[in-house]
Amino acid sequence: MTLAPTEPSFLAYNERIQEGDTVIVYVTYGQMVPTVVKRGQTLMMKYGALRHEFIIGKKWGQRLSATAGYVYILRPSSDLWTRSLPRRTQILYTADCALILSLLDAKPGSVICESGTGSGSLSHAIALTVAPNGHLYTHDIDETRTSKVLEEFKTHGLSSVTTAVVRNVCTSGFHVENDADGVFLDVPAPWEAIQFAAKSISRKRGGRLVSFSPCLEQVQRACLAMSAAGFISIETIELVPEQKKIVNQHRQTLEEFEEIGDAYPKERKRNAEGEVKEDSRVSTAIVFPYSQPTHTGYLTHATLLPVLE
Repeated sequence: MTLAPTEPSFLAYNERIQEGDTVIVYVTYGQMVPTVVKRGQTLMMKYGALRHEFIIGKKWGQRLSATAGYVYILRPSSDLWTRSLPRRTQILYTADCALILSLLDAKPGSVICESGTGSGSLSHAIALTVAPNGHLYTHDIDETRTSKVLEEFKTHGLSSVTTAVVRNVCTSGFHVENDADGVFLDVPAPWEAIQFAAKSISRKRGGRLVSFSPCLEQVQRACLAMSAAGFISIETIELVPEQKKIVNQHRQTLEEFEEIGDAYPKERKRNAEGEVKEDSRVSTAIVFPYSQPTHTGYLTHATLLPVLE
């Protein structure tokens, strides 16, 4: 899909980078810099300086030479934005965002309510999922965070599918009532907001509720409140991602050690040409790196059935 150069967007883009586009500059695996391209400006980073004029007109994904090394210029996605966005609060990462979208049954055309907005990581993922004819209503009690995410939505071409409001959903409810297909809660006391979540969900279509909590005490109170508000199929999931890699290891049983000592038994393997060769190495999967952050939080999800007329 092609847009005019004056309409940069996360949703649609030209084949080549235009002035005003948001570009994710990939420096290293741990460093990606989001940059709005403007003539006359220069990006300073680990690999030196990169003038914005050198970015304009280039193809997405192209490698560019800075003054002290090479970088890649990537088209923004919700995943890349999550990894590079300015942190204003603790954020939800891609694994959590993907599962939340699935539990909310979010799709193009869905109406989703979110609280709280925070740094806007999940907000961008939801907005890109429900576009072009759905809508995200995101709520936060902090006016500074809300104003900042509104600026980002405008810069990223997402204003037409998003509304950000300053609101405490635990006391004042959501911006919409009887219209949402799904509600997501990331608040300290989710049980206080569940009655308002039920009111915001469409009575005709029904909908989904997902709550993120870091400890089980919050989960227990939230589950009781969900049941009291009429939600069914209440379930809690703990997402624990783990990275592995394949390595070759020598294996020896105690019987083999007693028989042949500290030597490794040979395994007979047939190669592609049909020749039989001996090899003492065994491929296996191990956790790597050995120290990994695992638990992020508990996701409790439930369904509110439609009300028959």
